[in-house]
Amino acid sequence: MILVLGEVMLDKYTYGKVERINPEAPVPIINVVTKKYAMGGAGNVANNIASLNHPVCLISSANLNDEFGKKIAEICKNNRIKCNFMSDGRSTILKHRFVALGYNQQLLRADYEEKHAYSEELIAEIIKNFKNLKDKSDVLIISDYNKGLVSQKIINEIKKEFNGKILVDPKPENIDLYKGVYLIKPNLSEASKILGMPIINEDSNVETAGLKLVEKYESNVIITRSEKGVSVFTKDGNIEHICGKVRDVHDVSGAGDTFIATLAYAIDKGYELIDAVKLANRASSIVVSKSGTATVTLEELFGDTHE
Repeated sequence: MILVLGEVMLDKYTYGKVERINPEAPVPIINVVTKKYAMGGAGNVANNIASLNHPVCLISSANLNDEFGKKIAEICKNNRIKCNFMSDGRSTILKHRFVALGYNQQLLRADYEEKHAYSEELIAEIIKNFKNLKDKSDVLIISDYNKGLVSQKIINEIKKEFNGKILVDPKPENIDLYKGVYLIKPNLSEASKILGMPIINEDSNVETAGLKLVEKYESNVIITRSEKGVSVFTKDGNIEHICGKVRDVHDVSGAGDTFIATLAYAIDKGYELIDAVKLANRASSIVVSKSGTATVTLEELFGDTHE
């Protein structure tokens, strides 16, 4: 079983036709046709693992007494995701996107989110649940969306107690928390912010950045590079650049979640790191051809049409 710890949110997509401009203001009018819900954040990571028919447990915060939290619990149940949700009473985070059908163009995103510190009681509950589950897993993903749940106190306990491999999808603001974990996976923009320097998306420049990250954070490092694929830097000095697979790109949102979920799946299955990265890179290239928050199936990942 893979453990996923991080902030979970609900993604709501409202799709409609845009045929005229609002006479009250210069904005389009959307005639709603359909709606769709999906888990975002750490929930999307867990959902991607479940889509690969692999056991997963999600540790996070969600208010199961509100509309959005109930929807997340329903999605977890339907997708066979074991979940451990704690709440300090705040509303569950919702990201509501309005999309024009035919163009697949996002018109607006409305966020429903309470921005204040999580309670000490909730942090203690997160740690307690982690300790109850840690011996059932060899791989743990920390999905950090910089919403405040992934705190120094939680990370210190994880690093002290967990004997398996810790994979982190970091936010630059919290990167110092993750020194010494098995692997960190920033994208190019995040790597640039972490190091405080611009990084041109060319192999030589990315190599300079990757080696600095390995030295500074004492971890294996993967830098995802959009259409140019990924670069891998291991603690023992190996460097490998893996090309991206060109596909019809419809939506890049969530591609990083799919990548780290597939990476953890492959590592838990016994793949060597480079082979695991190649599989994760393939999964990302598939998911960006889909609209909205999406996942990849085993058939898509291993079928002949995706070789």
